[in-house]
Amino acid sequence: MGWLTMFAAVGVAAEPKNATPDEEVIVYGDQFARWDHTRWLLQSELMLPLGLDFASEENFGFRSFAFQIRAVVMCDKDSRLSKKRWEVSCKIEDIGILATTENRWRTDKDRVVAAKVLEDVDTRLTGATVQMQVDDEGGITDFDLEGVEADTQRERRIQETTRQMMSRVMSGFHLRIPDQAQRSGQWVEYNSELIDLPSLAAARGSSTMVHQVSPMEGMQIVQTLGKGTITVNLPKDAGDPFNPGSPSSAPINTAERTVGGPPRVTATTGPATYVDKESPIAVTFDVQASGVAVFDKADGLMTERVWESTGRATASAPWGIGPYRNVGRIRILGETDAVDVGPSAQVGWPGHPIDGLGDWVSIEVLPGKSG
Repeated sequence: MGWLTMFAAVGVAAEPKNATPDEEVIVYGDQFARWDHTRWLLQSELMLPLGLDFASEENFGFRSFAFQIRAVVMCDKDSRLSKKRWEVSCKIEDIGILATTENRWRTDKDRVVAAKVLEDVDTRLTGATVQMQVDDEGGITDFDLEGVEADTQRERRIQETTRQMMSRVMSGFHLRIPDQAQRSGQWVEYNSELIDLPSLAAARGSSTMVHQVSPMEGMQIVQTLGKGTITVNLPKDAGDPFNPGSPSSAPINTAERTVGGPPRVTATTGPATYVDKESPIAVTFDVQASGVAVFDKADGLMTERVWESTGRATASAPWGIGPYRNVGRIRILGETDAVDVGPSAQVGWPGHPIDGLGDWVSIEVLPGKSG
């Protein structure tokens, strides 16, 4: 990505070390200023090997293995939980979702259903609130989604799927580093939210991230390298939908093919049904991560961050499990900055254009004016 190239000279050594003892340390008045009425542009591109279900209240849905989200959120501190933790809320002002579908691209009727589902998801999330518990070192310790109605079992499952989606979008805020990155040197973070996968039950695993902090013209630049493993259980069969062939290949029998992730919404033209039980089959992914964050030295605020986490199933996994990819950007905005997050629409598969649908364009090569 461009930022990684720009700051490649920063470097990250293999072993961590502390900052020099004679370095000047600024004491900031508010360790949680990042959440004090700040407005952000979020961009996230996710490729999930187990997929994620999008659903509407009209009992239609589809499974997506790759989607992009752009959102503008306004964050505020709610209540202090302890000296080192706050509860904060980020209201979603606007959101745009570009999603692939497993098989809602085949007919005009399929595409109408996909458009309706995405419209419903967009409407459901616009105005909703992401509620988090955060600590004084920049970590996110808990996550919830408020303002999304969930009175029935189906609505609760839709809410949980949506919550998992937004937790991945917000994961770029999780950067645990002492003193708002004002100290130069290297720091180690364990079990970062950037290396995680949505799953039917909680994913298991561990990760190590090494952060290199260096000053640059009134800013503190944080370059990150990391790696980890994630283990999830499959609900039944799982596969990579982008490998069997082009979109002109034979139809997928979704009545017999459950591809994992949160409670299943079938991609048939009739009412959606759920399968919410795990199989005993566990899959482990090896994940690599890198990124760059920019902190303002004057006030300790993180103003920008970009990241890329990619992973593949280990050799012991069932054949055909697809890759994992989490690429994103966050950038602080002014209160009156106007940002176009774009429409919510179905797009073609990565590397496989589909006639009549917009092409998949990776976030990392979007024009600078978009983010």
